[in-house]
Amino acid sequence: MSADISRALGDLINLITYDEWASTRIVTALAALDDGQRREPDGSSFGSVHGTFAHLVGAQWIWLERWRGDSPGGAPDWVLLDDFDELAARLRTIEVQRRGLLEGMGARALATDVSYRTLAGRENRDPLPELVRHAVNHATYHRGQLALRLRQFRVAPPATDYILWRREGRPL
Repeated sequence: MSADISRALGDLINLITYDEWASTRIVTALAALDDGQRREPDGSSFGSVHGTFAHLVGAQWIWLERWRGDSPGGAPDWVLLDDFDELAARLRTIEVQRRGLLEGMGARALATDVSYRTLAGRENRDPLPELVRHAVNHATYHRGQLALRLRQFRVAPPATDYILWRREGRPL
């Protein structure tokens, strides 16, 4: 494997490693809320902290399934049924599976295009590295929403900036 390919693959793995770190930090902070707080209606797109977190977890699952070659028509039923701890455990499982998929693909991950259908049924085809970046960016957006809600409950949200993760000595 050439140095450029190795570096590009390492960059992708680092990005999902950062995403795992940031998600672990937000899950830990959300655990400080009680279930009533997590389910309190908040007027957001997903109705509550629990709804936003469930969306984040469901979206990570949908993207993983697409990368595996499947195009689910929506989030799985467990997104609506699970409690917070179960959702957090499912997120961790998804992260482990996602990492395993990318590491197992090795350099092929950089040259793989993924064909999938959107939730609206539209056919798409995108490079896997771009979809990884999208999934991480999407999760970052929703972690920001959750951080705001934590502040509203007077719980200090964790810092989840990429550069902080790097400053903590994460590899390049």
